Amino acid sequence: MGWKGNRKAQTEAITLVLISGIVIALVGFAYTWGRPMIDKRSTVSQFTSAVKFMEDLDKKIVGMAGSCSFEGACEETLVLPVAGVIAIDEANNTIIYTVQVTQPLITKGEVLFNTADNASVARYGETPGVISLRGESQPGQQIIYNLVFSLRYRELDSDEPWKGYKIQLLETQKKSGNNKIIFSYSGSETQQGQARNNGDLIVSKIKVQPL
Repeated sequence: MGWKGNRKAQTEAITLVLISGIVIALVGFAYTWGRPMIDKRSTVSQFTSAVKFMEDLDKKIVGMAGSCSFEGACEETLVLPVAGVIAIDEANNTIIYTVQVTQPLITKGEVLFNTADNASVARYGETPGVISLRGESQPGQQIIYNLVFSLRYRELDSDEPWKGYKIQLLETQKKSGNNKIIFSYSGSETQQGQARNNGDLIVSKIKVQPL
């Protein structure tokens, strides 16, 4: 199964524009109470490092799903570039990476990075993994801001032939960690008639272990 879609150049352009816009907005923000310039630079650095990590993680998982032939054949490890917590939400087929920062980047809504289509099922050729960002704040004596990055995998359906393809994330006993993430190919299976278009659904299973 070739997981690489035909919209790579388009999604890379979307990502570049979004990152540039957020960084420019942050650098141009009028901070009050004399916050030091170092805070701005630190937040920009954390943000860009976390985005690259999520992109690399997605690329490696998609590559593993498309190239590995049997369970246990492939395993990869990525170390978190910025202090934070990485977790797996198997129910929503999502990897979540939360980074604490000193300045707000996004306070409302959600930003998509690698696609403009956030549907749970998309046409084959779209990106199987959707990378997004939302912001959280924790009130207190000093407000704490979190950047919450998500990588969610969805079904891709084709018309000729009528089939569906999906990367399925599998949990291990440890569901979260703050150091690194290990992921390995756990085989594939064909579920007859289970695709959204009523065709066969080909599922590539990836075991994910945060540490």
